[in-house]
Amino acid sequence: MPGATIENPGSARGSSVEVDTLAAALDTGPAVSSRTERRQRRAMQGIGLGFTLLVLICVAAGFLSWKNAEATRTVMHALSARQAVDQAMEQILLAESSQRGFLLTHNSRFLPDYKQGLADLTGSLSALKESTAGNAELMRLSAAFERLAVAKFEELDQTIALAQAEQFPQAMALVQTGLGERTMAEARNTVHALAEALNVTIQQNTPWQQLLPKVLLLTIGMASICVIALSAVVLRDTRRNLHVLASREQALRQLAATLEDKVQRRTRSLTQANQRFDAALRAARVTVFTQDKNLAFTWVSRANSVTDAEAGAGHDTCDDFPNDSIDAVVKLKRLVLDTGEPGHGEVRLVRPGGDKWFDLNVHPQRDVQGDVVGLIGGSVEITERKEQEARIRLLMREVTHRSKNLLAVIQAIMRQTAAHSLSIEDFQKRFADRLYSLAGSHDLLVQDNWNGASLRELIRSQLGHYSDLVGSQISLSGPEMQLRPDAAQHIGMALHELATNAAKYGALSVPDGRVAISWTLPAPDDAAMICTLGWVETNGPAVVAPARRGFGRVVIERTVARALNGAVQMDYLPEGARWTLSFPIANVAS
Repeated sequence: MPGATIENPGSARGSSVEVDTLAAALDTGPAVSSRTERRQRRAMQGIGLGFTLLVLICVAAGFLSWKNAEATRTVMHALSARQAVDQAMEQILLAESSQRGFLLTHNSRFLPDYKQGLADLTGSLSALKESTAGNAELMRLSAAFERLAVAKFEELDQTIALAQAEQFPQAMALVQTGLGERTMAEARNTVHALAEALNVTIQQNTPWQQLLPKVLLLTIGMASICVIALSAVVLRDTRRNLHVLASREQALRQLAATLEDKVQRRTRSLTQANQRFDAALRAARVTVFTQDKNLAFTWVSRANSVTDAEAGAGHDTCDDFPNDSIDAVVKLKRLVLDTGEPGHGEVRLVRPGGDKWFDLNVHPQRDVQGDVVGLIGGSVEITERKEQEARIRLLMREVTHRSKNLLAVIQAIMRQTAAHSLSIEDFQKRFADRLYSLAGSHDLLVQDNWNGASLRELIRSQLGHYSDLVGSQISLSGPEMQLRPDAAQHIGMALHELATNAAKYGALSVPDGRVAISWTLPAPDDAAMICTLGWVETNGPAVVAPARRGFGRVVIERTVARALNGAVQMDYLPEGARWTLSFPIANVAS
């Protein structure tokens, strides 16, 4: 590459020798390396053994904890079963005593206690069955007890049923058969056997509960000893490694100092190349180039119209470039070469396919002594920005025109509102509401860059506080329609007046009132090409045609029709007001 520098061979060899010497100082020798490896191997073996013991101890502790939990759970279930059996017996005795009291006294106040005992027994039997689950003997005894309890309550139910039927002799005869006594005796024997089985279960698991905490403490102590031993081994090995690292750190510092000096020498040789790429980083999508003092290109990163035109100036291949544009670029570059100061300019190239604009930055390129030996520059196409600036100027003129029209509309609204207002407060409210309506239409137009506004969105914006009634009191139906700006502005004013009148006097002034808003587009075979917009009120107060023609009525019946070159049909029917606007499709944006 032109302009590249060549390092001093002697200097390179000297630096290489220094680096090799310092790198050799990092090697500690075969004998020392062998001892270090043996120490590290023994340390790793000790650490591995310690971790193995620690894992085994943790596994044993986990097993013992699980065993302790199992023993505790078994004991708790046995205690729960014992409690459930005791409660069940108490509930059977309570029910039996209530049954006897009822049979002897014929007093029904004993029956609630009997029913409560029966209800509580069901819960006690469920708890007993759940507590004895998993033990075959206990499950057998609990099932036998449940069977006897059910048999006992069946016998009690029979006697109570006979007594409630005024058959007390038969009930007493059933009691005197002794069936209930035999059932209770068998139930007591079963409870006794169940209690003995539960005691055996508790006695079998109690030693585990007493022994396991001591064993767990022992395993925790052994685990702590292993952790301490491992920490000691790791600490000793770490201290040895830190000593080795300290000696090598010193050698590395010397090596880093040598390498830093070498990098500085290499950096000076890359200054020219860095200047080229520094210009490329200053701008995105930029063409970077270098030229000598005769403006001959020595390097181009990416050709564009500016570099092509300048390189081909005077040749047949570039005759379509105007000479005055190329002359301006050459003049800028000559000025940079003469003054040594950077230059900047915008270049316009006239082409058959359209003008192209470029932002050109040129900097002097200097050698090691600081003398200017050429140019380094960059150019980026800014045609899109220039076109955007032109569009902004056009939009500003359009905004000025529309602002004048808007001020004229506001002035007309103000005059008409003032002419039909009853007081200053009435004027302020009416005028503010109409300005808000106009602002809502303008918001929709601004969202679409004044290309138009959706009729559905325009209706929603003009309903204002009543837009939440859409779907309940207000219905909207019609195809998607995009209105032109002027049409949207005048239809928005009419919709505002219609909504205001409906809220004050019409369908929206009562909860049952309904407003149907619909619109249509002409059929493709319709020669008239007329669109319609309708407002129909129903279920509201009785409608009476207004006696005077205010501003709102003028807007609804005349202004919107004239502005859209259409026609308005306004009917004040008793069941509700009806308004229909017909307008040419020319008011609809394509």
